[in-house]
This record gives sequence, C-alpha cells and structure tokens, in this order.
Amino acid sequence: MTAATPGLVCFDLDGTLVDPLLGVQNCLAKTCEAFDLQLPDEATIRGWIGLGMRESLASLRGLEDPERLEAALDFYWERYRQDGVFEHELYPGVFHLLHRLKRQGHRIYVVSAKPSLFARRIAYQFDLNLIFDDIFGSTLKGRWQPKTEVLGGLAERGTIWPGGVFIGDRGLDMVAALDHGLEAIGVGWGYGSREELTRAGAARIFDTVADLDAWLRIRFPQPERFDAFSRSE
Repeated sequence: MTAATPGLVCFDLDGTLVDPLLGVQNCLAKTCEAFDLQLPDEATIRGWIGLGMRESLASLRGLEDPERLEAALDFYWERYRQDGVFEHELYPGVFHLLHRLKRQGHRIYVVSAKPSLFARRIAYQFDLNLIFDDIFGSTLKGRWQPKTEVLGGLAERGTIWPGGVFIGDRGLDMVAALDHGLEAIGVGWGYGSREELTRAGAARIFDTVADLDAWLRIRFPQPERFDAFSRSE
C-alpha cells in the first residue's frame, strides 16, 4: 500500500469505542427483577460484554426453558431500546481519532456483537454515524454470530480485504482479525485482559487511546485530504 492508498480500519464497538457497562448493568437489573432471577455480579457482567446476550442470559438459573429465555431476551432489549443505549460513554480521544482517519479517506467499519440496530443508534447519538462507511452487528433474533463469521460474509462481498487492521478489546476480535488477514490490534481499556488478547494473537496492545492514535498515524501515514463528513453525505 502506498502512502496515498486508503486503508481499511475495522473497530469493535463495546469496550473499544464506547463503554456500555452502565447500560448493560441497568438493563440486566430490570430484567432479573422482572423474571425473578439473581442478578450476576459485576465481574460476570463485564465478562459478557462483547459476547451474545442470548447466550449470556442462557447461563442464568431460571432461564432453562427456551420460551422463558426468549421472553427475558425480548424484555432486556426493550429496556435497552428505551434506556440502555443512552447509558453509554464514548472513551476520551475516540472522537478525534476517528475524525482524523476519516479525513485521510480510509474505509472505516464497526463490527459489533450487539444488534446492528442499537450499534447504529449509539453511533448516531455520539455524532459518529457519518464517520463510518458501514456498521455491522448481530440480529435481535436468532443465533449470535461470532465476529469471524461476520467478517467472513464481508470478505465474500468484497467489503473487507486482507491487509487492513481490526481493533478490539476481546480475544474473539483478535481471532476474527487473523482469520481474515487483518492485523489484530488489542486495546487495554476495555473488557478483555492483556492475557486474553495476547493468547488470541494480538500483534500489539495499546493501553490508551492516545497510544493507539500515535501508532495509527505511523501505520496509515496518508495526508488528511477530506472533510470528515463529505464522503458520507
């Protein structure tokens, strides 16, 4: 890739660009109260972030029945729609990092474990929706797709290609990146441990957004040629 060629940059959402913990905790608390379930402790909830909510809820005692599990999942997502999406925090420095990448003309995607409906809404509320070329996530219904499957579908359509980078906070992000020829970049401010990221094959792990931004400036040295919004309007 020459200095003038746009790059491919894929981001995880939860634990990488935004902190979802408060919203997830509150929606789970309401769900557990409504269905008379024991609320998991914070360590357990933190471990769920970046995975499928159906599969996570299925681990709770009292949701063994498939119909009751689906009802609890529907209740959770309704609470999430009403309140949870507004209880996220954008990590400091992310806004300016993304805008700089956009001005360089790169292809920028989000690949999230959460339903794409909510991933898009969260991007919108932080004024990031015009930054991304597209936002991909799971569906509200059906089996949760690991990110390597999502990236596989994108590769088949030509949306992604080998040689780009995938930036995330969980080991599954690193596995998905390596499966499809992307450089696996871990971040240390999210919900996966450094050990998890290293074991999954992270090429680099950055502890701060500023450190990630500094490396991206070297990895993608293209000049800033575009207005941050002109390519999406």
